[in-house]
Amino acid sequence: MNLKTLFAALLMSFCSVLSSYSMGDEPVVIVLTEINDNPAGPRTGVPISACIDDGIITTTTNTYSGTISVVIKDEDGDTVFSTVENVSVNSQFTTNVTSLADGTYTIYYTLDNSSVYSGEFEK
Repeated sequence: MNLKTLFAALLMSFCSVLSSYSMGDEPVVIVLTEINDNPAGPRTGVPISACIDDGIITTTTNTYSGTISVVIKDEDGDTVFSTVENVSVNSQFTTNVTSLADGTYTIYYTLDNSSVYSGEFEK
């Protein structure tokens, strides 16, 4: 197992214990989990990661290349933001959520291969 894979596994296990982590002015990690319609199916690593800092969500594509649909829903389940991004492996894109009211939101990432990942964040 290479060092990068080991570090990613360690980070994911740490993030599963804490829903978000921040030290002062550092970005807060948005813990993403796969929404799996077939829980008995194979489990793979999360190919994207996200963090929020001062109302800007930075999404990083770790091992994924293609189209990502981004949808943010409020506490009532209403869609407050949606967009589509075309990405390549090891790239980033940002989503500005500074205009959203304070509260808890869920972000959904749908990859063009139909995998869906979600995570909660506070604004």
